[in-house]
Amino acid sequence: MSKHYNIAIVGSSLAAQIAAALLVKQGGRVLFLSENAMQAPTWFHSSLFLEKILGVLGGRSCFMAQRPIQIVSEHSRLTVSNDISLEKELQREFGTSGPAISDWLTGLQEQGQRLEELFLENGGLPWPSFKAKTRFKLLCVRYRVNQSVLEQPIADQLSGFADLPRAFLADLLQGLALTPVGNLSTARAAILWAQAQRPENVMGAEFSKTLEKRFDQFQGTRAPLENLKPFEFDGSRWTGGQLVSGGRFSADNFLIGDRRLARLFAAGEPLQVPSFPVRAAWQTDNLAGQLSRLLGTRVICGGHLPLRMAIEQADEQLRGLVHSTEDATADEIIRQLEPVLPFAEYRLDALGREQDLTPQVTRQETKLLTGLPLRAGKNLYWADNTVLLPEMDGAGAALLAWTILANLGRELKTGLN
Repeated sequence: MSKHYNIAIVGSSLAAQIAAALLVKQGGRVLFLSENAMQAPTWFHSSLFLEKILGVLGGRSCFMAQRPIQIVSEHSRLTVSNDISLEKELQREFGTSGPAISDWLTGLQEQGQRLEELFLENGGLPWPSFKAKTRFKLLCVRYRVNQSVLEQPIADQLSGFADLPRAFLADLLQGLALTPVGNLSTARAAILWAQAQRPENVMGAEFSKTLEKRFDQFQGTRAPLENLKPFEFDGSRWTGGQLVSGGRFSADNFLIGDRRLARLFAAGEPLQVPSFPVRAAWQTDNLAGQLSRLLGTRVICGGHLPLRMAIEQADEQLRGLVHSTEDATADEIIRQLEPVLPFAEYRLDALGREQDLTPQVTRQETKLLTGLPLRAGKNLYWADNTVLLPEMDGAGAALLAWTILANLGRELKTGLN
């Protein structure tokens, strides 16, 4: 006997996990086909959407006090924290250039806050329909948001600064985004900076537990991905499939929660997968007794590479978890870490790298923030934040999940409280 669902979610990115919990909370019949849940990011900034989501799901205990961020390079060392005056930090480090940098960052933060408020009123990102796009344009006018300006590279704005301030700002932004500053738009940079300035972070482990608990509490259905066959396609839309247990199911809509599982939709038209930056993770061995007492636990390591490190206690050892781009080598990372770990002796081990896409799908250039390819087919949508909003980590996952809820959740029984 076949079971019918409103939505089938395939793969467990953080956005997919959030969307699953929200959709069942709203009364949807949701099938969640997943393997191991994706871990929440180490750098987990809050956002307006995370605040709303945790309010809906009753998970405000997941918030924690903001963790300071240090930006360290050969030329500067500066701390970003709500407990420290950023204006004074910038003046100490850059002298007479400090006020101009402070004013620019304040303006960027205000842009980011305005964008988040705009997206909240819009129901998330612009949905791929003429009516939705028209409404979004009208909201942009009301919020005084110029889309063409915000989609310009943020590097264009940095060109007006002297060498050292420009290098600091580039280090800060590409460290937050883990993408070269030349590839970062003003809109994404503004939202990132606004999120980094919020007074709270999110405890990743507690957040993941809350999502799992709420999904089960509101009677969502889980099933393993093991040996799952490609989904059925009737010539215009995907209709259903067969589970490992042998049971069949059908669904109104499908969400791709992991880009690697796009191959399961090979029965339809070839999917166009947006391009995305692949990140590489590295871990040091024990750093105990080798760190400066002035060093924080969240450090952006300035230099050519987008590079950041989280210092954490694990198995009675103090280790550094380092993230950069996929083309970074161990030697390059160690050289760039020198100002952060000047006298430390350590080994740097590569952690599991992300696998590339399967041959069944092709890449295309990532579109603008206000024109992301959310729809992959007539009733098939992307719910993988590492594809659509990779720079924004947890906050990007929340924005994507809220977008899905606002648009696909309209057909469900109950509304948000």
